[in-house]
Amino acid sequence: MTRRNAVILALLFVILVVEIIVIAPKELGPSVAEDLKAQKAAEAANKSAAKDRGLSGQEMRGVHSFGAKGEKQEWELWAEKANRPKDNAEWTAEKMKVNFFADNGVSYVVTGDRGKVDPEKKDLRIEGNVVTRSSNGYVFKSQLLDYDSKKRKLVSPGAVEMLGPKDANGGDIHLNGGALDADFGTNEINITNKVRATRKIEVGSDKQQKTAHIAAQRALFSGKTNMAQFYGDVVIDVETMQLSGPRAKFSYDPRTQQLDSMQIEGGVHVTDSEKFVTSGAVDLSLKNDRVVFSGSPRVVQNGDELVGDQIVMTNGGKDVEVSNARAQIEPDSANKARK
Repeated sequence: MTRRNAVILALLFVILVVEIIVIAPKELGPSVAEDLKAQKAAEAANKSAAKDRGLSGQEMRGVHSFGAKGEKQEWELWAEKANRPKDNAEWTAEKMKVNFFADNGVSYVVTGDRGKVDPEKKDLRIEGNVVTRSSNGYVFKSQLLDYDSKKRKLVSPGAVEMLGPKDANGGDIHLNGGALDADFGTNEINITNKVRATRKIEVGSDKQQKTAHIAAQRALFSGKTNMAQFYGDVVIDVETMQLSGPRAKFSYDPRTQQLDSMQIEGGVHVTDSEKFVTSGAVDLSLKNDRVVFSGSPRVVQNGDELVGDQIVMTNGGKDVEVSNARAQIEPDSANKARK
């Protein structure tokens, strides 16, 4: 090979190397840029997906959880399914069952279709076909129930239906009201707003079955005993007799838990088909079929008026006993008596 040809080959080799170094990157550049762009897009998509997973939450099945303050357990929860968006945030649950622990051994078991839980505040909301059962046998039905951990209360702001525990003879109370709250500290259950109730009762030694219809503004029950009280424009109808007053109390036999007596206080009016009675208070002993009027009682019957310190009626009102009686008899009644 001549020297000239060698020089030409050397120049061609240099030109080829320069083309590979200089020109090739210009041709490969767009491909690298596209790869970098795709990589950044993938990273962004992964971050977005992670964020979405955080927002939609982790779905859990067969949930079992506890709520406690310090060493004191407030509630225990079961749910078929739950979704929790992030730590210490409100989460939702389906098919819930919650056991609430009140004071003095009282507890409430609540079931519902769905609900929400605030794990930080320990508050709960249960919705849809909510049924609350107290440890002493009361059953409450509503569509919404909230637990306020700070106040330690169960609160239902809407319509409530209640069924009381059966006594030894199978009698119970059936009640409807406009709202409910149960205080875990006092173990008192308040039902308010146009309370209406019915209660099967037995009267006398022959145990006549009768139904008492009760209307009031508020009813108070105990989560520990069978105590029942009514307040505000209380009206009790038992067949032809009507009793009315500001407040009434139903007392139970401690042995059989059977309704034993009814007391109405604060200014009482009693009417039936034959007489009208006013007094400060009245006590109806159902077992003995005995009615005691006290506090300036006054009985008006067929135009005659009977006043005394205490008036006791037995045998369905046919027998009357008056302490320090003061009677005013209409002349027509006296004439009829002499004839």
